Amino acid sequence: MIKCAQLIFGVLPIFLVACGGGGAGNTQVARDYSATFQPLPRDAIHPAINPYSAEKAALGELLFWDPILSGDQDVACASCHHPDFGWADGRATSVGVGGVGLGPERFGEQQTPIHAPTVANTAFTGLKVNDDLGNFSAGPFFWDLRAQDLEAQALGPLKNSIEMLGEQVSEQEIFTVIEQRLQAIDEYQWLFAQAFPESEAISITQVGQAIATFQRTLHDSNTRFDRFLSGETEVFTEQEITGLNKFIDEGCARCHSGPMLSDNQLRPAQPVIRNKPAVRTASLRNIGNTAPYMHDGSEQTLRDAIELYDERGDLEVSIGGGDISDIEPFLRTLDSPSLTRAVPESVPSGLTVGGNIQ
Repeated sequence: MIKCAQLIFGVLPIFLVACGGGGAGNTQVARDYSATFQPLPRDAIHPAINPYSAEKAALGELLFWDPILSGDQDVACASCHHPDFGWADGRATSVGVGGVGLGPERFGEQQTPIHAPTVANTAFTGLKVNDDLGNFSAGPFFWDLRAQDLEAQALGPLKNSIEMLGEQVSEQEIFTVIEQRLQAIDEYQWLFAQAFPESEAISITQVGQAIATFQRTLHDSNTRFDRFLSGETEVFTEQEITGLNKFIDEGCARCHSGPMLSDNQLRPAQPVIRNKPAVRTASLRNIGNTAPYMHDGSEQTLRDAIELYDERGDLEVSIGGGDISDIEPFLRTLDSPSLTRAVPESVPSGLTVGGNIQ
């Protein structure tokens, strides 16, 4: 079962009629979008096995920024999921252990074979139109859907030799090493005791739960798209409404639908993940702030990414140049104004906040 507090979709069937004039007005549109899209819930959904607490979220934020979780203690979750880049990293593929710098300027020998997706709004990954929120569980996660919940996703990179593990600690030992490192720091002992008062010792399970709790706070249901779906039709321009209609009519919404604009299903792709010749449909939330695009980061601009679908006949999507000029402004209504966060001044380990990102 899932504990849901004050979850309100506020969905209204939208029937737009002539408003007169042009410019910012909405004219000659009459549609009900509620079968295809819904706004994000106002509150994150926390599973019963990992209920929310402010102490747990605060601990998770510090762990997210602390490179103590990496084998060589030089990479943090935030190294590749930074608020300056929409909680992604602004790169085609990520530079993990041994890397130096932030975003497109980051360099190093160890690069992942795939693009780092944003961790924003992951509390709602997999959510579909009219899902029962009382029984919703987010997931699965990663491009190949290998992690069933956000708690497992939070721990996945710790065992990846390119992302965070490195070569100084083995995959079999890393979780125990992390527990020992955290247990040796008085501040972390206190923080874990506040977040998990029922436990006497720090565990890697608690690390995953704390980071997942923090990640569930990174959501925004106040985009112009959410407001539009909730009845504030005046926040869309005529071109944005045209772009929305074309997005549906030309076939984009067959895969990019629901509150997250993703069906979270695997789609055929180049086999960039070993033995996984498919990747999941990416969410389009906050898309204007998370370039580059596609699972391999191959498209540098949003327009480039849209044009790619015009070039692929196997997707049954029909997008022309004029369509792109309307669809792109619509997609930018999904950008989130409320996802920025201050970077912590320090982390309990005393290591560089965010790893070697300076």
